[in-house]
Amino acid sequence: MTTYIRQAALAVAILSLAACSGTEAAAPAATVTVTAPASSAPATVTATPAGTPEAATPAATPSPEPSPANQVTEPSGEYDQSDVIGPKQPRIRGAKFQFDPGHDFTKRISPSADGILRGRFVTMKDGDTAEYVPVRWDGGTYVTPAEGDGTAYAATLAPGVVYLSATGCTGNDQTINDDALGTQRCSRARLAEHARDGRLTAMITVTNGQVTKVVEIYF
Repeated sequence: MTTYIRQAALAVAILSLAACSGTEAAAPAATVTVTAPASSAPATVTATPAGTPEAATPAATPSPEPSPANQVTEPSGEYDQSDVIGPKQPRIRGAKFQFDPGHDFTKRISPSADGILRGRFVTMKDGDTAEYVPVRWDGGTYVTPAEGDGTAYAATLAPGVVYLSATGCTGNDQTINDDALGTQRCSRARLAEHARDGRLTAMITVTNGQVTKVVEIYF
């Protein structure tokens, strides 16, 4: 029995000493369990810390928000949302630009929607692909979108594209109907030449992403 008491006292002393020699933060209290067997065998002393600090959980890192997808350009007041590019010929002297719903102008330049656009050729990007923009009638002439508007298209001239010129194939004649639309059919090469000059204003028909018909507007 004396041995049992001494062992218990020694265990308490050791735990007390460990608690005093810890870091500045107070260590949690410990629980001492002393088991005295009925026989003369030495008592068993088990020390169990009162609490074990849980492993620090790393702070959750917020997932980066996805970048907003490219959005379809919202039309300004200069666009007529009721005048959508389609199979119907638009007004020759419409005061607002036609609307191309669903076209994403934030991506690479691409063809306008299938249908007829009142527009102007800006240049030829290569021997087959023409760049063009919409036009509207303002102050006695046709104007294009303001710089920075971003509304522009590019499409391949179809192999069999129909080009009806308002000034003849040489540019020296006046070949128009009562609506001031061209009537003289000219070659694809002549169309590419006129488109490259950046002055050809016309009714531009696009089918399956290709320019299939161009009727010049005389003004």
